Amino acid sequence: MCILKVYSDTESFTSFAEKTDIPVFSKYEKGDIKNKEKNLKRNDYRISFDVSDKDWDKLTDQIKDAIYFLDKYFNELESFLSNPNINSAYLDFPIYSRLDENIVNQNDQLPKELIILAGKLSLGIEMSIYSRDAFEL
Repeated sequence: MCILKVYSDTESFTSFAEKTDIPVFSKYEKGDIKNKEKNLKRNDYRISFDVSDKDWDKLTDQIKDAIYFLDKYFNELESFLSNPNINSAYLDFPIYSRLDENIVNQNDQLPKELIILAGKLSLGIEMSIYSRDAFEL
């Protein structure tokens, strides 16, 4: 479930979300409620794009989808991401940890095709690693 996340402190992404062909996953505005219980509000703008719908244990498939996504939307992303009001943009790859009592080291390599495309677009890459039982009650 790879997501491309883009942040700005000063500019809303609403008009871009309405006209783009890039699949928008979510969007929020500065001042939107972040946590109702604590009355916390968002202090920036964010738009996220749906890069891959592959499961968290399918990193290789998420990477293939990300390469396809960046290649397919490269020109529109290059124009969009050149906005000087964007202060952060990165691909977020959520994955499950494979660590357990028998596995003490987890290595995941990103192929050069992905790194080259992300670099040309000035994108960071984040690996969000979760334990398999992180969401169990």
